[in-house]
Amino acid sequence: MRARESRRILLVDDHAALRHGLALVLTEEGVGECREAGGREEALGAASSERPDLALVDLSPGTDDALELVADLRARNIPVLVCSMHEDAVYVRRALAAGARGYITKREAPRDLARAVRDVMEGWMLISPRAAEGLR
Repeated sequence: MRARESRRILLVDDHAALRHGLALVLTEEGVGECREAGGREEALGAASSERPDLALVDLSPGTDDALELVADLRARNIPVLVCSMHEDAVYVRRALAAGARGYITKREAPRDLARAVRDVMEGWMLISPRAAEGLR
């Protein structure tokens, strides 16, 4: 893994403004450099050219593209942290089954997001408290 200051994070979300906001949070928190992708194909291209240390992936409703992306990135040895508005256990379980190393909701505080990204890059598995609620 690269030194902390040169870590690369791939942000995958279909909403450009949200990606930009996530990038600002992670940059301000000193987590690493962010690259952005709006969908699966763009993300796979960026994963090949940028070799990120982690991918932060949104689950889009009604499509399995994001879960396929999680599996594809995992097969390339890129840890994936899912960041989603969905807190239902079914989404958490499907993401983890696809190979995600963690799951955090979009309602978490920015510092919690930054900590989650750091923890997953360090090799930990992580499920945010809101996402874990549904797993009981």
